[in-house]
Amino acid sequence: MTANASDYNGLSCRWLGNARVRLGVTTGRGPRVVWWGWRDGGNLFAELPDMTRETPEGPYHFLGGHRLWYAPEVLTRTFWPDDAPPAVADVPGGARFTAPPDGAGIVKELTITLDGDEPRALVRHTLRNAGRWPVELAPWALSMCRPGGVVLLPQPREVADPDGLLPNRRFVFWPYSDPADRRFHLGSQVALVRGESGPINKLGYLNHDGWVAYWLDGTLFSRRYDPRPDAAHPDIGCNAECYLHDRFVEVEALGPLVRLEPGAAVHHDETWRLHANVPPVSDEAAAAALAARLGL
Repeated sequence: MTANASDYNGLSCRWLGNARVRLGVTTGRGPRVVWWGWRDGGNLFAELPDMTRETPEGPYHFLGGHRLWYAPEVLTRTFWPDDAPPAVADVPGGARFTAPPDGAGIVKELTITLDGDEPRALVRHTLRNAGRWPVELAPWALSMCRPGGVVLLPQPREVADPDGLLPNRRFVFWPYSDPADRRFHLGSQVALVRGESGPINKLGYLNHDGWVAYWLDGTLFSRRYDPRPDAAHPDIGCNAECYLHDRFVEVEALGPLVRLEPGAAVHHDETWRLHANVPPVSDEAAAAALAARLGL
């Protein structure tokens, strides 16, 4: 594993890499994983250094890439500006990035390690309550990817009762969502979301399989996590969501809702992997075959 520091898009970053992949994490603010891809390739993440949203506490800078939030989404809490430098500490095979407490007293922390020479990273998302009161929340990990690809969202296939009479899945939509969007293919094995230009849109659901993936330019980026389908989740029971925007495709994974007592912490762990030379995902059948071939 190699590590070094340099700027990217005007942002101070710590770079971690091995013989096959590398990633860059902001150290001047955030933290945010602003670069992720093959060592000799391009960035899979969207680069949005100018994208902001106004909040009562000042502008929130998205920057692009991967970030840790917590649900349910509330403007005055979720969008708390994270412009202060995180503390950075070396760990075996990687580094830990810890932000100062936000306005609710929640500390966000990313611990990232690379797995030898495999195109794989282990990402631990930690929320710690440094405040004086309990907070109900769910860890929320969001990857803002470059548009032009396809999101793969595996669907539950097992029956909910012995006779197969009860429903076994549902999709969740927001007030601005359009379920009839031509970019959505709500398949029975794998739902596909195409990252093409169009109005903002979003869907969510309860993922039983514990993985989500994004195909772009011959590379599949997969994220594995513990789905905890029997636990309570935010957003009417979602642990996976996808948000479409003209400038990015956001692939999101959520942990269960917890009551986080003062001094306590909750973790959401993911395994990231890049898969090379993957042909375009043309339809649901191709997506299901790909998932089976890669053992997702």
